[in-house]
Amino acid sequence: MGAERLELERDAPDHLLPKDFNDVLTRRYFPVLSLTYISSVMGFAAEKGSFVHYLFEDKSAYLMALFVPLWVSVPAVLWIILKGSHLFYHVADAWYKITAVMMTVTLLLGYLLLPEAEEYGVRIYCAVTIPVFFVLYYFFVKGGLPAMAAHPLSALGLTFLLYGGVVNFLY
Repeated sequence: MGAERLELERDAPDHLLPKDFNDVLTRRYFPVLSLTYISSVMGFAAEKGSFVHYLFEDKSAYLMALFVPLWVSVPAVLWIILKGSHLFYHVADAWYKITAVMMTVTLLLGYLLLPEAEEYGVRIYCAVTIPVFFVLYYFFVKGGLPAMAAHPLSALGLTFLLYGGVVNFLY
């Protein structure tokens, strides 16, 4: 662990969120979450058979793909909360790793112990979530994407989410 220095100011206002919270959300968290959702939708659509049909006319790929970003968000949200804490910022990376490993083991054990879950596409969850834990960790620790790449990627993920809502409503 690096020797980080904590500087305290007298009579400083309390902050519930860290100073770089906007940067963490817009350049680190949302772009990777958007990329995860887009790739999950495409993966589920390709796995079902007719890629074009499941991508544009069927809601199942969009609904199943929602679980992947929600699953990988647990260690990420924990990292954001701990990194913003004055007392626990130094253990945020360790807790991210611990939580991601526990969730990966849970997913793999579920895949091994519940073979009937393959009907719901558990194999694609294993294939998608494990690399996303590494990608999220890399962007959290090393810094975010440039704004020219982060914002369009986030907008594309939001577009997929809204289109999935429209498809879900219409069909």
